[in-house]
This record gives sequence, structure tokens and C-alpha cells, in this order.
Amino acid sequence: MELLQKLSSALGIPEKIGTAVFNILYSTGARLRNVEEEAGRLRRTEKRIRTLLMDAEQRRFVDHDSVKLWLRELRAAAFDVDALLDHLNTMTAESRMAAAAEASRKRKRSWPNVELSLRQRWELDGKITKINEYLDEINKGRENYRFQHGDASRTAQPTQRPRYLEAAAHHDEIPIGRIEEKEKIVRALVSNTGMDVPVISIWGTPGIGKTALAQLVYGDPEVHKFFTDKIWVWLPDVCDARVATKKIIEALTSQKCELLSLDILQQRLLELLRKRMFLLVIDNLWAEGFQFWESLRPSLIAGEKGSKVMITTQDERASRTMSSILNINLKGLEAEECWQILKAYAFSGRSSRDQHDMELIGRRIAGNCQGSPLAAKSLGVLLSESNGQREQWENILSEMQILEEDKNTNTILPSLLISYQHLPYHLKQYFAFCSTILLGVEFEKDELVRLWMADGLVKSNGRRRIEMEAGRCFDELLWRSFFETSHIFPNQKFRVPNLMLDLARRVSKYESLTLDPDNSQVADHPEWVRYATILCPKDEPLAFDKIYHFENLRLLKLCPTMKLPSKQVPSALFSKLTCLRALDLSYTKLDVLPDSIGCSRHLRYLSLQNTLIKTLPEAVCNLFNLQTLDLRDCYGLMDLPEGMSRLVNMRHLCLNLDWDKVTAFSSMPSGIDKLQSLQTLSRFVVVTRDGGKCNINELKNLKIRGELCILKLEAATDDGAMEANLSGKEYLHKLLLKWSDDTCTDEQQLRIMESERVIEALCPYTNLNHLRIDNYPGRILPSWVEKLSSLESLDIISCPRLTQFSVQTLRSLRDFRIRQCADLAVLPQGLCNLETLRCLEIDGAPNLRVSTVDILPRNVSQLAVSGCDALERWCLQEGADRVQQIPDKRIQFSHW
Repeated sequence: MELLQKLSSALGIPEKIGTAVFNILYSTGARLRNVEEEAGRLRRTEKRIRTLLMDAEQRRFVDHDSVKLWLRELRAAAFDVDALLDHLNTMTAESRMAAAAEASRKRKRSWPNVELSLRQRWELDGKITKINEYLDEINKGRENYRFQHGDASRTAQPTQRPRYLEAAAHHDEIPIGRIEEKEKIVRALVSNTGMDVPVISIWGTPGIGKTALAQLVYGDPEVHKFFTDKIWVWLPDVCDARVATKKIIEALTSQKCELLSLDILQQRLLELLRKRMFLLVIDNLWAEGFQFWESLRPSLIAGEKGSKVMITTQDERASRTMSSILNINLKGLEAEECWQILKAYAFSGRSSRDQHDMELIGRRIAGNCQGSPLAAKSLGVLLSESNGQREQWENILSEMQILEEDKNTNTILPSLLISYQHLPYHLKQYFAFCSTILLGVEFEKDELVRLWMADGLVKSNGRRRIEMEAGRCFDELLWRSFFETSHIFPNQKFRVPNLMLDLARRVSKYESLTLDPDNSQVADHPEWVRYATILCPKDEPLAFDKIYHFENLRLLKLCPTMKLPSKQVPSALFSKLTCLRALDLSYTKLDVLPDSIGCSRHLRYLSLQNTLIKTLPEAVCNLFNLQTLDLRDCYGLMDLPEGMSRLVNMRHLCLNLDWDKVTAFSSMPSGIDKLQSLQTLSRFVVVTRDGGKCNINELKNLKIRGELCILKLEAATDDGAMEANLSGKEYLHKLLLKWSDDTCTDEQQLRIMESERVIEALCPYTNLNHLRIDNYPGRILPSWVEKLSSLESLDIISCPRLTQFSVQTLRSLRDFRIRQCADLAVLPQGLCNLETLRCLEIDGAPNLRVSTVDILPRNVSQLAVSGCDALERWCLQEGADRVQQIPDKRIQFSHW
């Protein structure tokens, strides 16, 4: 104190002021030293906030506007706390990594046992102080609203997990109601109209059951017997004749169609449908113009007389334009039919006595479903969790009646809102996140799961992978009809039903918005907005500055109507939106990503799928938290940044490409083996051991799942291939082994033998589903191929020295392709016994001999032959009768 007096006197500062300044400095210093302790208190506060929000959600009906506002402010505060704590966790983890990277020598620090710099502490202290002040202000209102932890649990029992099997997410729809409509459609389908491609249409409002009725007809035994081929396609809301034709081809062939010209697409479809008696179902048709049907129709008339088209649509004009023999205007179900659907789900596995006791209440609930089978099903699933408790059924009926009197429900069916309100809290968060999905847009399960993970919604219990935990929640929402499946090739995709999407947008309207140049939402509180989807207009520059004031965004997704004209994302984007956890720039013309991407330290999900990107800035390697980097279909991508090994939280490095396309991707940085959390690594380029890049032995300890494409295998050794440990990767289902194009021109015997040793050492786990071997210079296939009992597709491409092999034991094989195997002498042994085989393609095997009449499996439905003189001759002569029975056959006769 005496020292303070002397210092104050020397500086001419009055003693009282000097004491005050000292106290402030001391207090600030104490806070800086104890910033971790302050953050710990804040972490505990966040947990209490989350609990309080969960309790509020359990109440289900909060009527007072001021209470609703207070809860929104509390939720916004929870997001702010989460961002701050994530910032602290990131800085701490990065500091530890930096320390671990140094030699094991210890250094004295000015802050004992602390890894943060003074600048970092000062920054955190300011943010913590600001948040605490905000929380104190919010907390003052808590007593006024009488919100106490546990209130909700006394008023509403927590929802139990549904009683369903793992496969229940794919449960067949229960065919109740629509008997009259179904019979009308079936009669029309199997009748002989004498018309070219007659059309039946089903139209009606969203959620009324159009698709369910079409599926009911599609699976009818009489329909199945009448048509030799049935084709189902679902069309997006914006769809022209070219896209529709392409989707029909893909549904027919179960292969991706790369044709672009409408004329060529029409010709290909015409060839596929020639002489086939087919039923084509076009689900979700929106095209109103006469031109659409006139562009599609010429390819369809190639089918046999009796072929027909059935469409479902919400648009009456589209229905009237296309229908020619039957136009079904689908109305709501009768109350009795709704009850039957509800009862089937609500009493699944229960006794008839339970049904009798609850029937009166159940019928009243069904009567409030407004004829929607979607509503009846979702309520039935909800009621099935009540364990037969009458009080819960009565509560649900009471809640429906309250909602029906609420003018704010707008077009949302009260029954769907009830289904949402009775979801467990975590499922509500998952579903509300789906407000970012656009109407009619399809998505993959893994894609949504990874976005949930990026947003921090998924909490793992430690017993399961976090992806598995999120996947179970996805299946649960699918079972409850919050999602629906689509029938799109090549991967299973999903949609949010229109009514459910309206519901998602309603429950998240303060946190999620869609920016459309024609009709943008207005955000009263931009600081509350956490999720933004931007519709990018065609041929117009995107005004990024419009989104800068939404500085708390956690997700930003660009949705170009076509390829986004703007080629470069501005650097300011990442310095303005510092809270981003997920950024989706897919399907744009983006070719440069700015270095400022490294500022997005919270980023967990970065999608650049199908862009023009060639290289990634080294700053990407500063994204310590990054879990998913999606580079699918980036054919211009040449390499990855050198510092990728620093992304230790990476789980999914998606480099999937069409295996038949040429790619510029030439090497991978070393250190991939340090990414111990990595599960998806769909493309791997081998280099020589002294090449300074990533070698094949770095695959050893990686627990890779799904797809793996290994390129430039001529650089691998058999020791390295063995060390890669493919046999230990039990969740790897799709494998491509590829040598470079010029490898097979090397006639050195030593190289040939080395390739045979390498491929033998690359033995995968036995449950592999898809295998492709490309440009392999060896003479024999590895012995492990015949042990792949689960193999569904096998492609042997450009293996000119291969002379013969066996498929005798591949009892699950469905698709088999042989291309450009010039020395192949005979058809694979056991081919004719593969009863599961559906598609067979043989091209470029001029030395192939045919020594038996019965060479084709009996269930083959697609056959393509070219460049094979002996096999072509057999198809024209001895096997002509058998070939004529195959619906889809393409045989190019070389010399006949």
C-alpha cells in the first residue's frame, strides 16, 4: 500500500483515484487469471438454460406473448454461450496440440498451468462479461413467469422411445381406405384402350395420400402380372422434359445417366422401352405446360400397346392437361378410415380389450384428422407410446381441440402439431433444423446426419458412434412420418412432406429464414437468426452483403437455381460470419475459396460438392473442428492441402467421383494416418514410399466405411498393400482397385508378377458388396474374389492379360460387367448358375469363345454385348430364343 502511495504521488494522482485504479487492475487481473473458472461457471449455466428450455417445451402450450419472448431470448443466450464455450474449447485444444508438437521440453509460463495467451484471455473475459450481463437481465424475468426447473415434468410425462424394430423406419404403409379409387385405377390400367400411352392422373392437396394410393396400385398383383416392366420416378418441383427423361432412364437401368442432349436422351429412352409393356409412374408432377408432355411422349410410344402412365400431382391444371383415360381428384378420408389407420398403428401388438376401452376417444381423435392419412398415421404412432393409458389419450384429444380454436395455427393441421409437441426434446431440435430444407428437395440420410452433428445437436452416450446415434433419431422421425422416402437412383434419398415442412418452418421461424430475391423473409430480430438458406437467382450476381448482418449464423446454404454465376466467395464473408458451423456452397461455379475461410474456427461442415474448385487454400487446415469436407464430383480438384494432418477431428473426407470419369486428382498429402477419427475416405492415391506423399500403408489403422477407391496401384508394394489392412475394414462395402492407364503397356514380367502380389495382398473383408478392378496388368484374379459371398456387383475393366476366372461362389451377384479384356478366352466359370444375376454386360473381348448353349442365367433382365464375335454369333443363332426373352438387350453386331 505504501508503494501505491509513492507511485500515485510520483505520478501526481490523488490517493483515492490511485486506489480505485489499482482495484480495477487487480480485479481485471484476477478475472484474466481465472477465465477458465469463469467459463466453467458459464458451462454450468448453459446446462441449466437447456434444462429450463426443455421444461418449457414439455409444457407444450405457452400462451402469454411475453413468456414466449422471454424464452426466445433465453434460447438466443444459450446459442451465444455455446459459441463462446466452443471458442474456448478450440483455443485450448489448439494450444495443447501446439505444445505436443514441440519437443518434450518444459517451459516456464507466466500463468501457472494455463495454455491461453494474454490476448486470448482478454478476448474471452470481455465476451464472458457481456454474456453474464445479458443473462442477468434475462434472469430478472424468471420469477415473473414462474419458470422453475422441473415444472414441466410435473405437468407432462416424458415421452417414451417408440416400440419399433430397427427396420421399422421402412415399414410398409397400411392400405386402409381408397379401395374404390384403387379398383378404378387398376381396371383402367389393365384395360385395352387402343390409345398410345394413355395417362391416369391422381391429384389433390398435400398429405392427402396421393403417393400412398399410387404405391398401393403399383404393388397390386393384377398390375404386376399385366406389365412386364414397372418404373417409378419422383420429379422435383422445378423439372423440365430433359431432367424427367434422364430420371426415367436411370430408373430403368439402375445406372447413372450422363447424357445431356434431350434428343439423345429421347433416343436412348425409346430404345430401352421398345417392345416393352410398361407402367410408368411419375410422382409429384408440377409441369403444367403442354410442351412438357409433348417432349416426353414420343419416347414412350415405343412400348407395346397397353403400356400406360400414371401421375400424381397437386396441380389440377397439370392433371387435366395430361390425363386421357382417368382423372382422380383425391379427397380426404372418411372419419372411419382415419380411425382404422390410427388404430392400426396405435394398437400394434396390443390386445382387443385395450382397443375397446380406448375406441370412443380414438374415434374422436381420428375425426379431427381432417381426412389426412398422414395425420392419422403420425397420431397413431404417438398414441402407441401411451402404454394404453386413457388419460394420455384424453390429453391429446384436449390439446387438439385447443389448437383447432387457435387462429395462429394457419394451415398446419392440429394433429401434426400435436405429433411434434409430443416429440422428445432432442427430436424436436432435429426436426426444427429441417426448416433449412427447401420444398421438394431430396437429401441423403448421411448428409442430414452430418449437418446435425455440425450444429452440435447430437449427443453421444459413448456406447455408439455419434453417426449411429443420429441415424437412429433419423429413423425415428422417418417412422413418425416427419420424413418420407423417395424412389431415386442411385442412392436412397428422402424428403420432408410439404405439410411437415410448413410445420418445421413454423416452429423455427425466429431462428431460420430463406432469402429469396423475389420474396425474402423479414427478420425482426436478425441477431436470433441461426440458419439461412439463400436462393440464388439464375444469371444474377449474389449480393453477399445482404447476409452480413446475420452475424450469428450457424448454417449458411446457397441454393442455385442453376450453377451459381458468382465464381468467388468474398473474403469478408468469413470475417463477418464468425459463428458458422456449416457452410454449403454445393452446385455452384465456385473455383476459388478465399484464405479467410481459416477464420471460421467453429466450422464443422464444409460442402463444395460439384463445384469448379481446383485447389483448396492451406488455411482450410486451420479449421480445427472440421468434421466433414465434402468434395464429391469436384472433377477439377488436383490435390489437397499439405497440412491436412492437422484436421484431427475430421470424420468424413468425401472425395467420391464417378469411377468412369477422368479426374485431375493426382496425390494426397502425408499424415492421413493421423486422422484417427476418419471414417469416410472415398479416394486414395498411392505414391512410391520415397515420394514425400501419402503411401498406402497409412491406411493401416483407419476405420474407413462405405466406399474406397485406390488409384495408381503400380506405385504400391505387396508389403505396403498387406500393411494397409483392408481385411480389417469390416464396414467397407464398395472398393475400386485401379492401376494407371498406361500400366498395361508395360511388358516386363517382373511388373506383371508384382501387380499380382499387390492385388492378392489387398484382400478386403468378406462382406464387400461392390468390387471393381480397373487397368489391372495381371493374368489372374486374386483368390479372395471367390470368397466375397455378399458381392452384389463385379466390374472387370481394361484387364487385357486376364484369360479366365470363376464366379461360381458369388451367389449374391446382381450386376456383372466385363469390358476391354482382350485375352479373356472363356466366359467366367459358373456364370450360368448365378440365379440372382440381373444385369450382364460384356464388351471388348474378341477372343472370347462360347462352348455351351446354356450360358445365360435364367433371371437376367438386361444384356449388353459388343466387340465379342463369338458371343454375338451365339446371340444371333443358337441363343436367339433365349436372348429374345430378355426385356432390355443391346447387342452391337460387329460383322453380322
